[in-house]
Amino acid sequence: YPPPNWWDWKTNLLAFILVCRSMDIRNNSSELKKLENCTIIEGHLQILLMFTTNFEDFRYISFPRLSVITEYLLLFRVYGLESLRDLFPNLSVIRGTHLFFHYALVIFEMPHLREIGLYSLTNVLRGAVRIEKNQELCHMSTIDWSLVMESVENNHIIQNKQVEECGDVCPGMLDEKERCVQTTINGHLDYRCWTSSYCQKSCRCVGRVCMDSGECCHQECVGGCRQPDNDQVCVACRHVFYNGRCLPACPKKTFRYEGWHCVTGRYCASLRKVSANHQEASKFVLHDRECLSECPHGFNKKENSTFCHRCEGLCPKKCKVGIKTIDSMQGVQELAGCTFVEGSLIVNIRTGTNLTAELEASLGLIETITGFLKIKHSFALVTLSFFKNLKLIRGDSMVDGNYTLYILDNQNLQKLWDWSHHNLSIPVGKMYFAFNPRLCLSEIYRMEQVTGTKGRQNTADINPRTNGDRASCRSKVLRFTSNVTMSETILLTWERYRSSATRDLLSFIVYYKESPFQNATEQFGQDACGFNSWNMVDVDLPLNKDQEPSVLLASLQPWVQYAIFVRAIALTTAEEEGNHGAQSEVIYIRTKPAAPTVPLDVISMASSSSQLLVRWKPPTNPHGNITNYLVRWQQQAEDSDLSLSGYCHKEVKLPSIVNTAFNNEGDGPRDPSNKDKCCSCPKTQAQLAMEAEEVSFQKKFENFLHNSIFVVKRPWEVTVKKASPSNGNHTSFNHSNSDSPIFQDRVLQERAVISNLNHFTVYRIDIHACNHAADEVGCSPATFVFARTMPEPKSDDIPGNISWEQVNKSAVFLKWAEPANPNGLILKYEIKYKQEHKDGTVECVPWKTYHKHGGVYLKRLEPGNYSATIRATSLAGNGSWTGWFEFYIIEPIDDRHGDFVVLLTSMPAVLFMVILFLGVVLFVYNKKR
Repeated sequence: YPPPNWWDWKTNLLAFILVCRSMDIRNNSSELKKLENCTIIEGHLQILLMFTTNFEDFRYISFPRLSVITEYLLLFRVYGLESLRDLFPNLSVIRGTHLFFHYALVIFEMPHLREIGLYSLTNVLRGAVRIEKNQELCHMSTIDWSLVMESVENNHIIQNKQVEECGDVCPGMLDEKERCVQTTINGHLDYRCWTSSYCQKSCRCVGRVCMDSGECCHQECVGGCRQPDNDQVCVACRHVFYNGRCLPACPKKTFRYEGWHCVTGRYCASLRKVSANHQEASKFVLHDRECLSECPHGFNKKENSTFCHRCEGLCPKKCKVGIKTIDSMQGVQELAGCTFVEGSLIVNIRTGTNLTAELEASLGLIETITGFLKIKHSFALVTLSFFKNLKLIRGDSMVDGNYTLYILDNQNLQKLWDWSHHNLSIPVGKMYFAFNPRLCLSEIYRMEQVTGTKGRQNTADINPRTNGDRASCRSKVLRFTSNVTMSETILLTWERYRSSATRDLLSFIVYYKESPFQNATEQFGQDACGFNSWNMVDVDLPLNKDQEPSVLLASLQPWVQYAIFVRAIALTTAEEEGNHGAQSEVIYIRTKPAAPTVPLDVISMASSSSQLLVRWKPPTNPHGNITNYLVRWQQQAEDSDLSLSGYCHKEVKLPSIVNTAFNNEGDGPRDPSNKDKCCSCPKTQAQLAMEAEEVSFQKKFENFLHNSIFVVKRPWEVTVKKASPSNGNHTSFNHSNSDSPIFQDRVLQERAVISNLNHFTVYRIDIHACNHAADEVGCSPATFVFARTMPEPKSDDIPGNISWEQVNKSAVFLKWAEPANPNGLILKYEIKYKQEHKDGTVECVPWKTYHKHGGVYLKRLEPGNYSATIRATSLAGNGSWTGWFEFYIIEPIDDRHGDFVVLLTSMPAVLFMVILFLGVVLFVYNKKR
C-alpha cells in the first residue's frame, strides 16, 4: 500500500508509478520542475500567469512520464508557450473526478499558443472542454473530440483563430504517405490530427482502446497499453487500480479512493484532510464503498465513527472557530454551511458587494453560537436577519466579562430580527447596545422580551441617548385609503400624517418591489453599501393641507404582486424618546393582467400527408394565468416561378422553408424601413441558459483569478365564415390579404395536431398565448412557423390514357391529362420511348413547354413502331411511370420511283411528237423547192 505521506507522493512497485498531488504552477517556467518524474497527478494541474516567459523558456522542457491527471488541466495566460506537444507528449487520460466549472480541459487566453498538440490524449472520462480567446490557436477544425470523450455537446470552443487564417494540414495530405483517420463533423468529412505531424488516434475496437499497432487492449484499460488484452499493462484504468491490475470495482474490504484506485478501510482511517491547523484536520470517512475527505450532501459523520449516516432534516455541521473575526467576504465564506459554531463571532463588516445575499448564503444556517456574538463598526449592516436560523447564543464565554450579545457603533443598523417569525434565546449574560443611531429603542426592548434577558440590562447597557437618536422611530401607523390598479400602474392614496407634537413633516417615501410571497420586511434585501431591492419614490407634501397625499407607481409588470409601504419623513426635538415619524404596514397589491408575450421555440413536424405536429414553449411573461393557446393556420401558395424554370438540366430541389423574422407585433415579416421601430425577438430558453452559463463561468473564473493572484398589435382581424365539413370542428376565417381561408383551434397544452390538410403543402402556423383575461386584454402576438405536409405517393401519377397523332412524316404529338392534385407543382415530364430491338431514349419536357402546346412533340422519328411510357416530376420528386403504350410512324411512297415510271410512260408520246414535227418540217421544205 502507499506510504502514509502519499498526499505528497506514493510509489507502486508493480506499476512503477509516481503519484503527485495537485499542482499550481505560475509566474515563471522554472516552477514546472515540480512535475519531474510525475506519472499521475492525483488532483488538478494549473499552469498560469507567466507574463515574462518566451518561446526559449519552454524549448527544452518536457515531462514524458506524465500520463494521467485525475481532475482537470487548466492553462491561462502563459506567454511564449506555443504547443503542449513537447511539454506533455504522453498525457493520455484526464479523468475529470473534480471539474473546473464543468470542464476537464480549460485553455483560456493563451496569447501565443499555436496548437494544442496533446497527440497521446485518448480519453477525457468526465467533463467537457473549454478552449476560448486564444488568438493564435489553430488545428481546432482538425480535432474530433468525439474520439476522446463520449459527449461533445457541452464543449465550448470559441474566439480562437479563424479557420480560414490557419491553413490546417494533417500528415500525409501533401505527399504519398499514409494519411490520418477521416471522420465526419457537422456533415463535413475530413482528416483528423492534432498537428501537421501527429494524427489523432482512432481505435477500431468498439468500446476499447488500442495499441499503436491496432491490437485491442483489455476492456479495463484507457489511454493505451503495452500488451493486448492484459489488465496489468494499462496506461490507466477505466474504473479502479488495485495490486497492479485494472479492475471493474474494488475487491471486498477495500474502498475506492480519489476515483481511481483501492485502499483498505484502515488506511482510509489514517488519512487526514489537509488543514493549516493540524488539530483541526478531520479524518477521512467511508461511504458507499468510497474513501472520502468528508461526507456527501445529506449525510454526516457521527462521533467516533468512520462511516457516514443520513441526516434527519438539515445536516449539522460543527465549526470550531475559537474567537473568529469576520471582517471580509472571505471570512464570511469560510463559515458557509456551518450550523453549530463552537466559539465566538466578532462581525466587523464595513463594505462588500451584494452583501446581503452573501451574508445570508454563508451565515444563514448557523443555529447555535456557544460563546458570544459581537457586532461592531459594521457600517454596511442594516439588519441582522441574515442570521435567519440563529436560535441560541449560549454564552460559554463572554465579552468584557458579562456580555453575551454586544452591538456597538453600527451607524446604519435599523432592525435586528423580524420578531414575529424569529425566536432567539440568550440563557446567560447581558446585552449591550451603544452608538447605533438608526436603531430604535423599541427594537431593543422587543428583543429583551423575546430572548429572556429583560431585567438584566440597565441604562448603562442600553443607552436611550445613543440608540435611535437619528432614526425616524415611528409612533403612528399610516393607513392607505384607496388604490386604483391597472396592468402597469398603481395609484395609491394614504391618510395625511398629523400630530400635535412640534415637528416638521418634510415628505413621504414610497417603497415598492416585486414580492411573489407575502413575507417582505422593510430591511430585507438592503444594505448600507448601496444594494437595495426596494424601489423608492419621493412624494412631496400636497399644497392643500386637507388633501391626502398620493403617488402613481408606473412601469410595473402586469399580473405581478408588489409589496408596498410608505414612510413619513419628519423632524423632531423630543429629548427622551428619540425621533418619531409614521409608517404604514407592508401591503400587497397585484397588478391587473395584460396580453402575454409570444410563445417560444415553436417547432413543427409532418406526421403524414394530411397532418402536422406543432410544439412550443410557454411565453417568458404570461402576464396572467395561461388558459389556452390559439392556433391558426393558412395554406401558402407555391412559388409560381418554380414551374416556369427549366428543371431538365438541373437538380430538382425542394424550396427551403425559412422561419421569417417577424416584427414586435407578430403580424408579418419585418420591414427594413421600420428598423428603428422594431425590437429584438425574445431569446429562447437555450440561448438564455447559455448566456447564464457564460456569465456564471466568467464570474467564477474571475473570482478564481482574484483569489489566486491575491493569496403589440391585436391578432388578425377576422370574420367568421361557415366551416367546411372537411375541416371538422375547426373554424374558418377570411384574411384581408389572402384568398386562402384561415382555420383556427384552441388547445390547452403546448402542442397541437393539425389534421385534414392538403398533401405536400406549405402552411403558416401562428401560435397565440391566451391568459385568463384574454376577453379583455386579448391574446399574445403570434409566433409562427412554416411547415410542409408529407407527399401523397400516387398524387403525381398521370391519370387516364395517352393519345397521339402523327403530324408529319417524322413527328408525333402526344397528349395526356395532368395529375389532378399533384404534390405541390409539376416541374417537368419525362418520356421514355424506343423502337423494337433498339436502345431507348428519354426526353425531358419542362412543364411550361407542355402547358404552352397542350402536349408534347416528338420529332426526328424514323418510320416504324414505338413503345413509350411517361412520368411526371413534382416538387416532391418523381411520380410513377405510366404503362407502356404504342404509336407508329407510317413509311411514305418513294418520290424518285414515281418519277421514273412517269418518265417511262411519257417517252413514246414525246418521241412521236418529235418525229411528227420533223416530218412536217421536211414536207414544207420539199414543197417550196
